[in-house]
Amino acid sequence: MSDLYGGQAVIEGVMMRGPHHFAVAARRANGEIALTCEPVPKILRPAWQKIPFLRGGFSLVDAMTLGTKSLFWAAKVAEEDTRPVQELDEAVPASDAVLVEGVVPVKKSVGVSDTLIGGAMFTGLIFAVFLFKILPQFGIEALKKTTSLHGWQLGIVDFLVRFSIFTIYILAIARMNHVYRVFQYHGAEHKAINALEAGKELTVANVREASRLHPRCGTSFLVIVIFLSVLAVAFFYDRPLWQRILIQLAMVFPVAGVAFELLRIAGKFRHNPLMAALSRPGMWTQLLTTREPDDSQIEVSIASLKAAMAAENSAI
Repeated sequence: MSDLYGGQAVIEGVMMRGPHHFAVAARRANGEIALTCEPVPKILRPAWQKIPFLRGGFSLVDAMTLGTKSLFWAAKVAEEDTRPVQELDEAVPASDAVLVEGVVPVKKSVGVSDTLIGGAMFTGLIFAVFLFKILPQFGIEALKKTTSLHGWQLGIVDFLVRFSIFTIYILAIARMNHVYRVFQYHGAEHKAINALEAGKELTVANVREASRLHPRCGTSFLVIVIFLSVLAVAFFYDRPLWQRILIQLAMVFPVAGVAFELLRIAGKFRHNPLMAALSRPGMWTQLLTTREPDDSQIEVSIASLKAAMAAENSAI
């Protein structure tokens, strides 16, 4: 089913993931498309992954793990483009990953140690928790001491502070040229998925016409998480700072679980007027994290999606 596919933008490329396989395609400096396709590690496909609300926390770990691995692979491809051709040929032999029509010889997936992936994930998670969960609570504590705001008033401020941090951060990094291109590939990823879910053939022309916004996007997920995180402490603003922080940390995976289910519902019933209206804030936020891709970027997203689909079909 088309709604089983999702993805992520990487450096000069796109990662697409199906139920059991994921593929990463990246544009090389010489114009070729490097491609790898691998099974999703079994540790990321536990038997309980289909249990509602529990699967949200799993999907968060899944996305971080595959996303980090894919980013390292794409970064390695980009690094190799700066090395002599002879050295590159020796370092990256062809692999027997899934071949996609129109894509040049598939390259071997660059090995990345679990320690390196785990370290990058841990660092990213700590940064995100501090930025969006701990830092805003210090601001709320200052408001409690200097104003008469309380209860729901503090909740509104809390949401606005978190969303402002998110928006300012995105706007700041979007000024970097390489990040802008990643946002273009993010748009290309959405377009390919939208074209697939609309039942269209995966051609550049069809994908180009599709929307760069998608209801199941990780950006929308983050907006829902920010809103639910505020609700999680809505009745605890009178508690000491350390207690609110502990509550926030304890609610990370439950909030992710609820957010994931809401996102699935939004994607499944995207044409329902009520669901479309509820999804609109998250969709609008995607205007910050996606840009219109060019045809060469769309080609990369198609190559990645076709590889993931081919792997899934061959595994049936």
